Amino acid sequence: MRRLLLGAVLSAACGTAAVAADYIVVNSTDPAIKRGQAFDAGARVPLGVGKTITVMRPSGEVTTLRGASSGATLPAARVAAADAARFETLRALVEPPPVGRTFGARRGGICPAIESLTTLDDIVRTAESSGCKTVARQALDAYLEKSDTP
Repeated sequence: MRRLLLGAVLSAACGTAAVAADYIVVNSTDPAIKRGQAFDAGARVPLGVGKTITVMRPSGEVTTLRGASSGATLPAARVAAADAARFETLRALVEPPPVGRTFGARRGGICPAIESLTTLDDIVRTAESSGCKTVARQALDAYLEKSDTP
C-alpha cells in the first residue's frame, strides 16, 4: 500500500512539471496570438505571413519569429522542470493586468524603484513580493524594451 501511495505522489509531481510550457508570447502583430499565450519548444505557431511574435523563455532569452505560409516554428530547446514556477510568475506578469480597482502597489515605499529592477531575477523576486506585482510588470516591460533594441 505504501508503494502504491508513493508511486501516486511521484507521478502527480512529475505530471505537474510537464504541464509548464517553454515560451511566453510577450508581443504579437497577429491578432490570433495573444500576449501571455504559452507554447512548447519546437511547436509550430500558426503565425500569418509577414506577422511577428516575440517570445520569452523563463531564462530571459527573447526571440522574435516571422510568419510564413506554414507559420513559424519555435526553437526546440526545452525548459528545465525547475523553471516551471518562474515561468508561471512571468506569464502572470505578461498577461494583461486585472481589470478593476486595485489598491496601491507601493504602500509605504516597500516596493523597489522600477529603475532598480534590471535583471529578470530581480523582477521575478519583486513579483512574488506582496503588493509589488504592478511594479514588477512595469519593470518587465522595460526589460523587454531593452532586449528589443539591437
